[in-house]
Amino acid sequence: MSKSYKVAKKTINMGEKKGQTLFSVRPYSYGTLTTEEVANQIAVESTATPADVKAVLDRYAYYVKENLKKGYDIELLGFGKLFIRFITGKAVEDESKANAKLVKSLVPAFRPSFTKLQNGTRLYSKPPIQRPHYLSAG
Repeated sequence: MSKSYKVAKKTINMGEKKGQTLFSVRPYSYGTLTTEEVANQIAVESTATPADVKAVLDRYAYYVKENLKKGYDIELLGFGKLFIRFITGKAVEDESKANAKLVKSLVPAFRPSFTKLQNGTRLYSKPPIQRPHYLSAG
């Protein structure tokens, strides 16, 4: 998979490398596409109008949220799985005290799709759209 990146500079302020300047890379985004823009892209490659595509995407988003609220995980075709994750307080020693009061908040989470190879490593799915002008990160 290709992804554009930018070089990031960081000065370490603690530990053995305190005062050293180190460089790394961070992902770079060209911006955010709106649902309308994506609907237009899909419409160009199909017989559906942009309004038809947007209506389907709107309903899809609605039912994803509704079903997450009901306790279901949602498999997004080729991308991965959306689910609800708990932010909890400290763990307790007494099992009878392990209850909903430990949950501080609920947050949406995402786990990307992958294929498990014979050696046990994971091969993550490539995004369905890749732009040829992305820089190769590896």
